[in-house]
Amino acid sequence: MKAPDDRAVIGFLFNHDAGHQAGHLTPILGAYADARPQDDVCAFVAPGEVADMVRKATARPNVRIVELKAPAALSAPARVLDLAFPASRSARLRSNLAAFSGLDALVTPEHAALKLKPLIPAGVSFIYSGHGAGDRAYGFDAALSAFDLILAPGMKSVRRFKAAGAINGNAYALVGYPKFDAAPAAPERFFDNDNPVVLYNPHFSPAFSSWYRAGVKVLDWFAANKDLNLIFAPHVMLYRRPVHMTPGEGAIGWARRAPARFFRMPNIRIDVGSRRLFDMSYTAAADLYVGDASSQVLEFLLRPRPCVFFNAHGRDWRGDPNFAHWRCGEVVEDIESLGAAIRAGLASRDAYRLAQQEHFSDTFDLTHEPSAARAAAAIARFVDEKKQRRATGDLAGLRAAS
Repeated sequence: MKAPDDRAVIGFLFNHDAGHQAGHLTPILGAYADARPQDDVCAFVAPGEVADMVRKATARPNVRIVELKAPAALSAPARVLDLAFPASRSARLRSNLAAFSGLDALVTPEHAALKLKPLIPAGVSFIYSGHGAGDRAYGFDAALSAFDLILAPGMKSVRRFKAAGAINGNAYALVGYPKFDAAPAAPERFFDNDNPVVLYNPHFSPAFSSWYRAGVKVLDWFAANKDLNLIFAPHVMLYRRPVHMTPGEGAIGWARRAPARFFRMPNIRIDVGSRRLFDMSYTAAADLYVGDASSQVLEFLLRPRPCVFFNAHGRDWRGDPNFAHWRCGEVVEDIESLGAAIRAGLASRDAYRLAQQEHFSDTFDLTHEPSAARAAAAIARFVDEKKQRRATGDLAGLRAAS
């Protein structure tokens, strides 16, 4: 896959088995393809749901879709191993090295793509787009310094990247949050009444999530308080595996299903697998957010509204940057306090508005220009400068350009 010298070959990687990362990257791919029709743009996609999502979102004449597949000898055992870790994703990457080798750059929303870097030619630049703008240390791992360019949503991320060593001589650009470019124009109605709607959005990581220790109690509380509507919409990965682990924390959790009785409750909507879990449908529709560690709270705060955070692990969170979003609402440690905080939040909806606006503005550098267009322009500048330096034989300082 080689292009003439005046064209670039850019790959966009959608290798996750779930679709939650696609909404962060498809807007950038579309904006890049529109702005650079002369370039060869390729979307590398996991088969199935993700491939369908990318095809629908990026249908353009200059975008090629390549499905990443692994030989049966690898894919069959990988599916079994997927119960514990993402074996299929690794198998797909390692089985398609030739497809990545002719690229000028590969844009990816996840860390795992770095596995490719030592296996393909050094001339391929790796560009990190991210998939969310949360506060957990995982999102700012020093290993990200292996990316040649990091697309940062805002100054909070830049500070955290630098403090962790993720930005350390490599390039970065402030681009905003491309997923917001496609935010729902109006909230969708999910209940046939006008009662307040609460979104419960627990993370899947056992060391941070409230689901494993208190999730069923949360559902029970809403079953007993029918004047409130509940959308139970956990992180899409919660039920992708029966068991989850949090690396470095020694935490293991069994992804217990919601008991059947809750599916019969008219004021409780349970969704554990649809695209609404990550397309901002629920964050737009809710009047109040209940969660713990998910970055979706920042998407909820696109429109300031009350939040309650369930500290199920009794963490000493104050002053900890990994829990900076908890300053945007009440923090509770038990069901009794949760119910009181929900009632108080709905009664005084602006109590945390200033803190929410400050944290949102620090997290997202939004301008009049669509974020996807800014990201596409940053990629184009980086690739063009790289080509110019290569043409003159001067690659020194490229990684330090920002």
